[in-house]
Amino acid sequence: MRAHPIVLVTGSTRGIGKEIALRFAEAGAVIGLNYVSDQASALQTLMEVQQIESPSRLYRADVARAEEAKRLLQSAVRDLGRIDILINNAGPMLIKPLAETSPDEWDGMIQSNLSSAYYCSKYALEFMRDQAEGQILNIGCLHGEVGPGGLPNSPAYGIAKSAVLMLTRMLARSEAKYNIRVNAISPGPIETPIFGRIGMPQEQMDQFAEQITGMIPAGRFGQATEIAEAVVFLASPESSYVLGAEFVVDGGMSQL
Repeated sequence: MRAHPIVLVTGSTRGIGKEIALRFAEAGAVIGLNYVSDQASALQTLMEVQQIESPSRLYRADVARAEEAKRLLQSAVRDLGRIDILINNAGPMLIKPLAETSPDEWDGMIQSNLSSAYYCSKYALEFMRDQAEGQILNIGCLHGEVGPGGLPNSPAYGIAKSAVLMLTRMLARSEAKYNIRVNAISPGPIETPIFGRIGMPQEQMDQFAEQITGMIPAGRFGQATEIAEAVVFLASPESSYVLGAEFVVDGGMSQL
């Protein structure tokens, strides 16, 4: 990792994405922030990054759309000079049985979680290959490898994340000759605002959280900061021999 790498983080204005951006800023990186609709949260994150005295730019783009992902990557390279590290973090969750999942919801999960990683990686590689170096880090999910991974009745989400992990392995193999490393982080249950937006009544949500906590050997949900630390490690020179890996951060849940 360069002394002052240029890092683009999709979906980076709240939750895990925000913590990743802040942690890279603390490490001296130049940050490209991305959001879709929550401008207030985006501006708040931009202010927090700038308070760390990290140069940063904010971009509105729906990376589930190919043309917007392309525009995002082109704009970031134009404004920041290059992209050293791409973090494919964008992607909402859907907890719903397959029989109750509508075709639009299915397509939405695939587009927002898988296609977004494909689009951003594709357009980032155009620049990374030319500069003969770079890194892509995909944020997967424990649910993409271990069913149910703490998230029952969410097949569309889990399948999309499983495919993100396969994309990681394929890209790691094909891009190594260009000096581009590709890896993935798979978080277990993490305390983020997303758990307040999955449509459950509060009482049911509390029961759900208690049930999951009982399944975690560490006895607690993880913190977004712990995922951010893992991401920064995978982007560091200390992990230069790591390619195509899935780094699971789940409090031991996958060992059950």
